[in-house]
Amino acid sequence: MIRGGLLLIAVATGVPAGLAAEKPPTYEQQVLPIFREKCCGCHNPGKRAGGLDLTSYQQLQAGGNSGEVVASGDPDGSYLWQVASHESEPVMPPNADRISDDMLAVIKAWIVGGLVERDGAKPVAAGPVTKLALDPGAIVTPQGDPVMPPRLPLQVVTHGLRPTTVTGLDASPHGDLLAVGGRQQVLLVSPTTRQLLGVLPFPEGNCKTLRFSRNARLLLTAGGVAAKRGRVVLWDVASGTRLAALGDEYDEVLAADLSADQRLVALGGAAKVVRLVTTENGQEESTITKHTDWITSVAFSPDSVLLATGDRAGNLFLWESFGAREWAVLKGHTGGITAVSWRGDGLVVASAAEDGTIHLWDADQGKKVRSWAAHAGGTSDVRWLRDGSLVSTGRDRRVKHWGGDGKLKRDLGAMTDIGIRVAVNDSQKCIVASDWTGTITVWSLTDASQQGVIDANPPSLETRIAEADRQLATARQACDAQRTKERVRRAAADEQVSRTQAAHAAAETARAKAEAQLEQARQQVSKAKQQLAAANLQTEKAKQAASNVRAGDESDVAEKPAETQQAGGEQAVAAEQHHAEAVTQAKAQLGKATEATKRSAQAVQRAAAEVTKATAARASIIKAETQATADAEAARAAAEQVLRRWQDERAFAEQAAAQR
Repeated sequence: MIRGGLLLIAVATGVPAGLAAEKPPTYEQQVLPIFREKCCGCHNPGKRAGGLDLTSYQQLQAGGNSGEVVASGDPDGSYLWQVASHESEPVMPPNADRISDDMLAVIKAWIVGGLVERDGAKPVAAGPVTKLALDPGAIVTPQGDPVMPPRLPLQVVTHGLRPTTVTGLDASPHGDLLAVGGRQQVLLVSPTTRQLLGVLPFPEGNCKTLRFSRNARLLLTAGGVAAKRGRVVLWDVASGTRLAALGDEYDEVLAADLSADQRLVALGGAAKVVRLVTTENGQEESTITKHTDWITSVAFSPDSVLLATGDRAGNLFLWESFGAREWAVLKGHTGGITAVSWRGDGLVVASAAEDGTIHLWDADQGKKVRSWAAHAGGTSDVRWLRDGSLVSTGRDRRVKHWGGDGKLKRDLGAMTDIGIRVAVNDSQKCIVASDWTGTITVWSLTDASQQGVIDANPPSLETRIAEADRQLATARQACDAQRTKERVRRAAADEQVSRTQAAHAAAETARAKAEAQLEQARQQVSKAKQQLAAANLQTEKAKQAASNVRAGDESDVAEKPAETQQAGGEQAVAAEQHHAEAVTQAKAQLGKATEATKRSAQAVQRAAAEVTKATAARASIIKAETQATADAEAARAAAEQVLRRWQDERAFAEQAAAQR
């Protein structure tokens, strides 16, 4: 089934024969056989599903209940092609694969070729093509410094047990400013810091709709009390003053907008009537009574020439703002209209509905140029960005960023409950969305990351001051406890430092002793080396003497008796042995001296390591305690700053109340 009653096409695979490459297909020869086989079972003179009959060329051209279904030369603007090619919802055939590429090629070639009826017939003249590509030069951007409010009271008017659903949400087109509607108040918040900047009272009742003017200088707030009263209030953003209260409804205002020239305010609600009142004196200039259900959406075009209005029954119209003459009936949605939004150049208007779709309309022709299924269960809101893309939310709890062609650019993620409203702050590159629980989430438009959550139900000043007092007391207690702990640790640290200093002194004494022993060992090594050298010399001499004795000297033998010769040989051998023992002793002493030198050097190293360790331990303790003290002091200072802020805010609020 087609939402909006456009058409129902059931198709299956099959390739028509005789498609000539040199000329476009015709309705009778190539297209009608496809319709007869796959579509005319529902779209015939007897059934006319969606008011559409495909059995004749004339009936096809007449379209269905919602208007034409084919546009000559423009397949992307033809709803028949969109659903058959699965570019838009509902896809056809439902719950089945897409029609074959060959069959799609026939349908597309027929549309591109001018919807030729039969051989020899002339193509249908193509209508003007809608510009889906955004012309940046046509977009008017605010100039000068960002428009921001002055210092305003932060005292809330009401605070509930839990947040309420936020239906009033809008971001300034020029400044770090977000307006959040609530019960008898409007919160002004920074979307980048999520901090409350001020509170505007709305004693008329619940704020249902918020709109910044296109130059960011005015803020429209609308709402009231159900079944009792409804008003629209205009505020000057730069001064935070209330400028005018317009309308006098007997029910709350559900939808309202301010024209770009700031001459008119359009408002509507449960009375099913759209009123256009002047901002100059609040007089009703025009009335629109064609709607059959509650008015849910109104929006002026950027040039203030046209007004789009939608209702709960799915009716969507374009009107001339001057005189409220009907401009176009926009048929296509099957669910209640939830939002309308104009592209920056005013050529295309987007609509969202409970049927889950987003439709794009050519404002000049009053023709639908694109549609797609955006959110399962229903689309709650849609907004244009300056670059020609869109952002939306809905009952599937998702926030989605779309290209101007209806293609999904990215899914920003899920919220905690049903999505209600979205707002775009182009100047701050962020997207803001609210859900059914009253949670307001901020995403970065640059990288789609979640930036934080805004409190839509801030507590009263008294509660915030009491909380600040509690935080300060906790911080002071923590600071005092830290200081006590610090003193204990410092005492332990001092004791440890004393021990390390004593160990340091002992290590220094041990090192001095080791160095003395090292010097003594070095001297012993030197002496041992000298003794070894002398022993080696004596040994060599003894060896030489023994050699002389053994070899004998004939002259000595002839002159000396045998007893004398024997005694001399024994003495030489004894001397050789004695000197060999001296060499062995000298080597042993040298080894002992060398080992003593090593031990002394190791003792010096150990002593130095103990000194370094003790010094590092003391430095570490001092550093840790210094950091702990600094952290405690910072916590205390932060708590005192928060307390001073809210105390100052209370004084400011009391002063403002006294002046009033």
